Formats: sequence, structure tokens, C-alpha cells
Amino acid sequence: MEPAAGFFESWFLWRDPLAVAIIAAALCAFVGVYIVMKRIVFVSAALSQMSGVGVAIAFYLASVAGVDPHHAPLYLNPLWYALGLAAAGAALFSLNLNRRRLAGETVVGLGYLIAAASVIMILNSPRVGQEAHEVNDLLYGNAVAVPPEQLKIMSGTAILIGLVHGIFGKEFVFTTYDAEMARTLGVRTRSWNLLLFLTFAAAISVSTRAIGALPVFAFMVIPPAAGLLLGQRLWQVFAISVVVAVLGATLGYYASWHWSLPTGASMVVVTALFLLPGIARLRMKGGS
Repeated sequence: MEPAAGFFESWFLWRDPLAVAIIAAALCAFVGVYIVMKRIVFVSAALSQMSGVGVAIAFYLASVAGVDPHHAPLYLNPLWYALGLAAAGAALFSLNLNRRRLAGETVVGLGYLIAAASVIMILNSPRVGQEAHEVNDLLYGNAVAVPPEQLKIMSGTAILIGLVHGIFGKEFVFTTYDAEMARTLGVRTRSWNLLLFLTFAAAISVSTRAIGALPVFAFMVIPPAAGLLLGQRLWQVFAISVVVAVLGATLGYYASWHWSLPTGASMVVVTALFLLPGIARLRMKGGS
């Protein structure tokens, strides 16, 4: 049997995981354009780690309460903890990026380090025990299977964030491109920056729960980078970024199935290949 035939015959196994991966990739790539344009790439990494801490805390509290974390009550749902930690980080980073006393990159670095250390401590806690490998999968990506409700959550989050950006897209672009001019014209840049960062937090927390922190970080950086290398206008950058993310997620998932590779890492590597046309175009421009 041909590998492709076996893949398509098993569609009922990968249909939901692939759909979740595609939606998460497209969403992360879209908001990632702002992150790359703002030159705050490691904010997404820090928020991913903070989201992972939220998931780990939820697993820990469920184990303390003697509750199955997969069937925990609403107040122990890992999604809420992931969203809460990511939102807190987003609020912190949005308010500190332009402070001179403590550089924004320092605040982001501190957030990343503290979150990473916290995850390691929780994973090595006896309380977490057999659930540790599942939290680890969330950090490094293992989107082989997803719960049935994950597709609904991922789709709903994407629609909500899409509506926010559809309504306030002009304000987000203005404050991203020229914050100083926006402030001069009386635009409340802090408020718009906070709202924009909260959409980052929502996208990251939900996507991390679905496909893992590593692919989330990659989809927020690689597709936007490809879009900026290949696109001439802003709408082209967004479009190319989303298309690259969707192709990278799809082909990467197939590669992981075909060669029995880690799913998250496969999607990252395949997506990175789409940088090659942009790099080649850049070199051609430099040589002309």
C-alpha cells in the first residue's frame, strides 16, 4: 500500500488533529505578523511558556484534589489557567515594552526564564506523576490526537480574534507601525497595545493547549518572516503568512505520519522551508 493511500484511508484518525493544527497555525501566523513587525519575537516564546505554566498548574491542582485532569470541573480546566497566565504576561509586556529603566527585552527574558523554571519544577513534582509527559507534550508539540471539544474551542477562538482584528485592525496597524505618531495624534496607544497583546495571549494559550509551545512559537515567527520577505503590501504579508502556515502544518503533519516523526517538530521544519524563496529573492535583489 502506498503511504499516501494509507494516509488518506485513515482520514478519520487525523481529521480533527489536522484541522486543529491548521487553524492554530493560521491564527498564530496572522497575529505573528504584528509580533514580527514590532520586533518582539520572544514575547511569543515567553507567553507560550507562561501558558504552559498555567496548564502545569492545572494538572498539579487536579492531582492535589484527586481529580482526573482530563475530566476536571470547570475551575480546574487547564485552558482557563493557560489563558489567565498568558493574559497576565501579555498585560505586563504591553506596559513595559517602552520603559527605559528596565528594557522591554529584559522583562520578556525574566518572564520566559521564570516560566520555564516553574514548568520544570512542576513536572518534577511527585504530585504530577504520570501526567508529566502530557504537560511535556504541550511544551514541545505532539498534535497526534486532540479531544473532540478542542476543535470547537480552537475554531471559536479563531473567530473571536478574527472579529476583534476585523473591527480594530486599523488601530492595531497604526500603533504597530508608528506608535509615536499615534500618541501625537491623541491615540490611546497603551489601550490598543494591551488589547492587541491580549489577542496574542488568547491565540497562544489555546493553540499551545492544542499543538504545543514549540510549533506555536514557530508559526508566530516563520510564516510572518516569509510574508515580509515575499510581500510588497501589508495585506500580502498577512495573506502569505497564513498560507505558509497552513501549508507548513498540513505538509508537516503528513511528513510526521509518513516517517513516524514528532508532529510538532515536523511542522516547524517543513514550515521553515518556505523561507527559502524569500531568502533567494532577497539575495537576487542584493545582487542586482
